[in-house]
Amino acid sequence: MPKHEINNKTGAVFGWVIIALILIQFIPLDRVSHPSKLTASIPATVLDVLEARCLDCHSSGTRWPRSAWIAPLSWHVTGKVRQAREAMDLSNFDELPEATRREIERAASNLAETANLSKHGAIPGFPPIRISERERRILGGWISNNNREQKVQ
Repeated sequence: MPKHEINNKTGAVFGWVIIALILIQFIPLDRVSHPSKLTASIPATVLDVLEARCLDCHSSGTRWPRSAWIAPLSWHVTGKVRQAREAMDLSNFDELPEATRREIERAASNLAETANLSKHGAIPGFPPIRISERERRILGGWISNNNREQKVQ
């Protein structure tokens, strides 16, 4: 096979790949952020920790990174956020049944005790999750104190 025929086939394949990459950008994904209703029963100190470490994936108020807008990576990013919301959605915490709220609190407490959350929240475009010892105490204390504010040192 002559060299110019191979180059023509390679060029055609490359052209089709570029066209496909452009076209997949138009596939709609659910990246709409809705306001979350969290503040009524969650103390301000706890809410600060949740907003900084949890709510981008575990609520409908996601601040989407650039990677969520570039296919095919966007499919992975939106899928991981959807999985996170299915596992624990804090969007309407006050409206959840008491049993569900307790289950979420236990899950949050278990995660707060984990030494390294970077694997938990490894979604391209989102910053790695690093939770300080003080933030761990805030979450753990809030949960063990039945959702009431507590003083953390």
